[in-house]
Amino acid sequence: MRKTIATVVTLVLVWIGYTAWPLYDLLVLVHAMEAHDIGTVTRHVYFDAVRVSLTQQVVAAYVRRTRINISPFALSDLLGSGWPVTVGSDPPPGTVGITERTIGTIWQIFKNSEYGFARFEVAAPSVLPQQQRFRLTFQLLQWRWRLVAVTLPENIQNLLGDELAKALRTPVPNR
Repeated sequence: MRKTIATVVTLVLVWIGYTAWPLYDLLVLVHAMEAHDIGTVTRHVYFDAVRVSLTQQVVAAYVRRTRINISPFALSDLLGSGWPVTVGSDPPPGTVGITERTIGTIWQIFKNSEYGFARFEVAAPSVLPQQQRFRLTFQLLQWRWRLVAVTLPENIQNLLGDELAKALRTPVPNR
């Protein structure tokens, strides 16, 4: 009986600590922002993820307000050819899309995938180096695996970013 009580008390204390920990870090972050303590703010903020989050919200608002729809044909064309052909530029040599021929064997697909709870991610096409692959995220929704996100390779992200900058007439610094 004592072991059971000790186990329950330990689990309750761990649960209290687990729920209090993010609250403590939130208060530390708020205090650091008020004090303009950049070092502490930097340690408590993952800026890459925050930038992505803000960008997604702004783009979603833009798409919603302008009533732009992403057509199934445009997505199929992008993934199938491996290049945003609607942008108007020719794909660089060696560009490969995701097809039955390039996706790889079952073992290659398995090796290039990650599983989570009701989530599955795969990098494809397998014939390309990792940094040139699309990352497809599937989620189990209504008992069917559905594509919910596409992470573009950096070269395509840069191309689309440059095109957006041109459209908005914003200069892009050379790196």
